[in-house]
Amino acid sequence: MASVLIFGGSGKVAKSIAASLVKKGYQVFSVIRREEHIPSLRELGATPIMQSLETASVAELASTIRTHAPDAVIFAAGAGKRAFAEPSLSLVVDRDGAIRVFDAMVEAGGTKRLLLVSTIDTRNRDKAVPGWYSEADRKGSEQLWGILPVYMKAKFEADKDLVEGNQRRGLQFTIIRPTWYGEGGRTGKVRAGLANFEPKVSREDVADVFVACVENPATAGCVFEVSGGEVVIEDAVRKVAEEKIDSFGEMFR
Repeated sequence: MASVLIFGGSGKVAKSIAASLVKKGYQVFSVIRREEHIPSLRELGATPIMQSLETASVAELASTIRTHAPDAVIFAAGAGKRAFAEPSLSLVVDRDGAIRVFDAMVEAGGTKRLLLVSTIDTRNRDKAVPGWYSEADRKGSEQLWGILPVYMKAKFEADKDLVEGNQRRGLQFTIIRPTWYGEGGRTGKVRAGLANFEPKVSREDVADVFVACVENPATAGCVFEVSGGEVVIEDAVRKVAEEKIDSFGEMFR
């Protein structure tokens, strides 16, 4: 049985990923910080693992990965709403926690496949604006960085560390960068690749993009945005893999 280990397993996207993978026959391990999430994860069919990304060392994270030996690791953790009151938590979880997981995968010495949840517009804003951006995207960028500057910095620095440090790590990574989440449910369709801020995308559709990437190893090395759209998710992901989309090239770092 193929298996996936999810860091940040209590989040809405992570739970949707877990539920879909379990239905497809995967064994899912969900790493969480709070015991209160154990019952809901077990109900989904996932195996909860108690470990805090805020305090766990690289060696401790490597032990978790080595013990469960997953075929793929998904990093879906984030400081979430807590970061509004304490913005520095984004640096602790979204950046430092992510980087420790990258290093832990190397130390564990087995799993190479990594899928990372990031966010749209994760880039060096001192460099050129992406050529596919519309005026609405430029305004969306200003709004996003204005509202969540520490969060965006954390995501950018984690993405950059993964991409630029991969020559020594040798991970088979995919970075998925959704736009603003909408409240609508699963549609089964998205726009993936060099996508725009609008339309918003549902968490369920983003989760299904992750599942499609788990099942499509050719997405390794791809970095791409996801927004609402009209393309069936499996087809959208297949096209990303075929075109080897990388929206985080050196010009944006």
